[in-house]
Amino acid sequence: MKKIEVLGVTFDAGTKQAVLAQLAGRLAARQGTFVVTANPEIVMKARRDSDFAALVKQADLVTADGIGVVQGAAMLGRPLPERVTGYDLLVDLLGLANEKHLRVFLIGAKSEVIAQTAAKVQATYPQLVLAGARDGYFDLTDTSVIDAVASARPDMVFAALGAPKQEQFLTQLRAQLPHALLMGVGGSFDVLAGVAKRAPGWMQHAHLEWLYRLIKQPSRLGRMMVLPQFVFAVRKQRRAERQAHK
Repeated sequence: MKKIEVLGVTFDAGTKQAVLAQLAGRLAARQGTFVVTANPEIVMKARRDSDFAALVKQADLVTADGIGVVQGAAMLGRPLPERVTGYDLLVDLLGLANEKHLRVFLIGAKSEVIAQTAAKVQATYPQLVLAGARDGYFDLTDTSVIDAVASARPDMVFAALGAPKQEQFLTQLRAQLPHALLMGVGGSFDVLAGVAKRAPGWMQHAHLEWLYRLIKQPSRLGRMMVLPQFVFAVRKQRRAERQAHK
């Protein structure tokens, strides 16, 4: 799959179907896979934090989780085919796990949310094996959590811990689960459990999910300020690249 660099983060330039096909192939071959679904906030975090940037570079697959990344790539003259969101990948991978009777571990979110998520997964995907589920309230230095997840022998681990904690956790877990698919999914459990809702279809198609989330959670305004910073950084990179090619 072609690679596209945006502000120092290298994305896999595939459609959702191409990404899913690659992940399915790696699972069938028992080839461990660390997936990062990167939105502009994660890209900017990687620019500010070299340790986090190093974690992202270890990923086997990095998808454009957000239209901002797709638009940024287009501004740089190296377009990505489409956004591939963490939530959409999560749902499709749960469907694959259901089809193949795979073992899944869910970790993250509040205790009531993870309980609702686990119940929803078991009801919707009865043929997968829910190997375990626990909330995200633990310290990364607590190695007993890593041991507990690894001992459940999951084929897939989805961590809803937020960046960078979910990437740090999955990187630690990787050594003990070399054949598993490991993916951070941010706030996806809230949506899966029905605690939060995705934007209506028309807003998703109009690339206005960010506005919907801001309306629902005005407290996100501070986090949203990363978007203009991202655009400014992309424009700066574009100018630098054009100067270098003169």
